[in-house]
Amino acid sequence: MTNYRALFPGCCLLLLLLSLSACGGPDTPLDANTRQKIDSTSAAQIRLARAEMDSFCAVERKTTLPHFIDSIKQKRLEEIRQLRTARNPEAGTRAPK
Repeated sequence: MTNYRALFPGCCLLLLLLSLSACGGPDTPLDANTRQKIDSTSAAQIRLARAEMDSFCAVERKTTLPHFIDSIKQKRLEEIRQLRTARNPEAGTRAPK
C-alpha cells in the first residue's frame, strides 16, 4: 500500500511549480483567440446585466412611482387647504374641488 501522506507535499510543490510556469507575466500580450473569448464573454454578461437592470427598473417604477405621486398629491392638497384656510377661515372645512 502506498503512503499518500508522504506524496502529498511533493504533489503540492509540483502543482505549484506547474501553475506558476503556465502563466505568462503581467506584461505578456494576449493572443487574438483569447481577446475574442474575453470580448464575447463580456458582451454576453453585459447583455444579461442590462436585461436584469431593465426589469429591475421597470418593477421599481411600477411600485414606487405611484407612491411618490400620491405623496406629492397629498402634500399639494394639504397646501391648497392651508391657503384656502388662510384666505377664508370657514373654507377650511370644505373639500377642494
